[in-house]
Amino acid sequence: MQFKIALILLLIFVLLLLIYLLKNNESFTNSFIHSDLVRRCFSEKELHTFNQYYRYSKIIYGKNKQSVCYLTPTNVLNEIPIISWNGYYINNFCVDENYRKQGYGHDLLNKIIHTSTNEGKDHLILQVNDNNTNAKKLYYKVGFVDHFRGLDDDNLLKLFLVKYL
Repeated sequence: MQFKIALILLLIFVLLLLIYLLKNNESFTNSFIHSDLVRRCFSEKELHTFNQYYRYSKIIYGKNKQSVCYLTPTNVLNEIPIISWNGYYINNFCVDENYRKQGYGHDLLNKIIHTSTNEGKDHLILQVNDNNTNAKKLYYKVGFVDHFRGLDDDNLLKLFLVKYL
């Protein structure tokens, strides 16, 4: 009898978790499943560089699933500058090219900020190519500031931006 009650409670918990994830348009991912939108925005090489962390990440979709990103807890990372263990690293931030400059990226960032604040996170951090002026403009507009600059393996200048919550 106790086993049946425990099983029923477990099923209820799993169902409530699924409802929450669907309602909030969030899901957890792994290294083998990426949305078509993410695959259009990033090369396999770029996706592979973050491969080991996808299992800790959750996918956040923006309005009409025309924008997407992964949020990875900073406490599982060891390859980026760490501000604190209580933050999120925003990676694979992407807006469908047909919907850029229409507020989709801004809406997604606001959703990320709201979600992170509600979860009690201290900061958000992300990486952007220095020559990506449109993305940098968007990030600065919502309050990100420069944190660190460095060259990647291809000798491209990368910026790490941070937003304190």
